[in-house]
Amino acid sequence: MDKIKCIILEDEIPAAEELKYILSQYELIEVVGVGYDGQSGLELIITKKPEAVFMDINMPLQDGMELARKVRKFNESIEIVFVTAYEEHALQAFEVNALDYILKPFDEKRINITVNRLVNKFKSKFIDEKKLPNIINQIINKIDKEEKVAKKVPCEKNGKIILVDVKDVYYCYIKEEKTYVKAKGGTYLVSFTLQQIEGKTNFFRAHRSYLVNMDNIKELYSWFNGTYKLVMNDAHNSEIPISRNNVRKLKEMLGI
Repeated sequence: MDKIKCIILEDEIPAAEELKYILSQYELIEVVGVGYDGQSGLELIITKKPEAVFMDINMPLQDGMELARKVRKFNESIEIVFVTAYEEHALQAFEVNALDYILKPFDEKRINITVNRLVNKFKSKFIDEKKLPNIINQIINKIDKEEKVAKKVPCEKNGKIILVDVKDVYYCYIKEEKTYVKAKGGTYLVSFTLQQIEGKTNFFRAHRSYLVNMDNIKELYSWFNGTYKLVMNDAHNSEIPISRNNVRKLKEMLGI
């Protein structure tokens, strides 16, 4: 397991230095940045991309609770630990799904509990990335043996394997030589090709770079030079091009 990259956001310099020293004693913790206000703290989070943030609640320019909500929008997988001298914010910390809530002055035994909690959280969701393709292929092979048409698509997100229901998939696509699945739960990376997915589903090959779930099409319209576009029934009304060679096949499938 790699070290957990952490950022400290604390407007009191002595407190920030003390917390940095305590955390530096742990082999699996790496402090990659320290910020002294909410605004610079957000910039640090965006540039350093930490896996955990230890932040004070009362900070200049932007308080910790407001910053925590922005962190959740930026990357919901970042673990948040609040450090504060006040107990009354504990309920708000719960609302932003904070990992822990530490009171100042710092107690090393209490911080040890937090660090163990943080490490265990990452161990539980940590899977060696080198093993992911093999695990996914094993799932695919199992599906291949059990059924001709797959009901689940094994996808990858934040180091986890997520089995997405085929009925929840809007479309699959290729971007920068990688294959992605756009589904109701979000966009996921997969370790196999569009051709492999097509072979195990009833999805329509609209374009060399797109595979579409016909059950989730909203509308179809003529584009240019004999080509068409599909509008998907997702939140963004995503538009998928249909190559001219595949238009006839689509019309036959739709009976038009």
